Amino acid sequence: MNKNKGITRLHIFLSKRLMSIGVIWGILAQFLFVFPVASQTKPTGLGVTMTNVYDAFGKDVKDLTQDFGFSCVINYKGKMILFDSGTDARVFEKNLKTLKIDLRKIDIAIVSHGHYDHVGGFDYLLKVNPKVKIYAPNDFFSLGAPVKFPFRETEPDAAKLLPKDEQYFRGEKSTDGMTTVPTGRFWKANVEYLTAAKEVLPGVTLIPTTSELMGTFIKYPPFDKNPQFIGMPELSLSLATEKGDIIISGCSHSTIESIIQETKKTRKGKIYTVAGGFHLIPYKREYIESLAKRMRDDYGVEAVAPAHCTGHLGFSIFQKEFGDKYKFFGLGETLRL
Repeated sequence: MNKNKGITRLHIFLSKRLMSIGVIWGILAQFLFVFPVASQTKPTGLGVTMTNVYDAFGKDVKDLTQDFGFSCVINYKGKMILFDSGTDARVFEKNLKTLKIDLRKIDIAIVSHGHYDHVGGFDYLLKVNPKVKIYAPNDFFSLGAPVKFPFRETEPDAAKLLPKDEQYFRGEKSTDGMTTVPTGRFWKANVEYLTAAKEVLPGVTLIPTTSELMGTFIKYPPFDKNPQFIGMPELSLSLATEKGDIIISGCSHSTIESIIQETKKTRKGKIYTVAGGFHLIPYKREYIESLAKRMRDDYGVEAVAPAHCTGHLGFSIFQKEFGDKYKFFGLGETLRL
């Protein structure tokens, strides 16, 4: 009898406990339905962050050194990209450590062009990350890209009159059309020189352009009366997002307008944001105002984040034209797109 009473009490106790647990789970289920946990929410951004790690303007931040040059670190869908490396490797290293950015985690690096204020920190990159893949423009003067020998003998048969010791390659091959592969600045690095647009990672496309405003020239014969101009090659970066492409330029010696045009030819879509150096310091107000309007109205650029060589007048005009779509991108600033 006592045994049966004990069993009955146990059933009642367990039933009440189970009912309590059910009520608690019901409340939790309603709470979770109304307020989903963080892991269930979808990120609102585009999966892109850009940090300016080398520039001559920005907020007054302790241990960040401003210097003229440009570099930014991009996190694009889990891949870390270094775009340019500033002027001074020591300043570059210090700024990165202040910002707690580890170059050993860089997946690819991009050289926009061969000017000193964009390539100075690559020595530090290769010191800490020697096997990283580097993409560079096909610039043989500044960066050591392979080049065809540009000169020809006016009397090729003159070599035959000389002993072999005085003939190039002992007469076994000609310099005419010869391709030279110099070691260059990146002689121990995993570097690839680009002459055409290339998607180097999913959604990451490099856009080559050639400047008609800067470069070098040949005035040796037969070009003594009509010098041959060789424009400086550049690379810009295009990142695909749901809102359109993000363009990052180093100095825009090809002009930012040409870079936008070339990107639209290659990517054939909307331009969401244009960031980096626009190289507008030498230009007058009328030109910059017209450019800003064309970028917004003709090319459909939604937002801008000028930096580096855009210049004070450029900064102020683009702020006025783009309003709240102007993104401040000084040294130490991180844009979350």
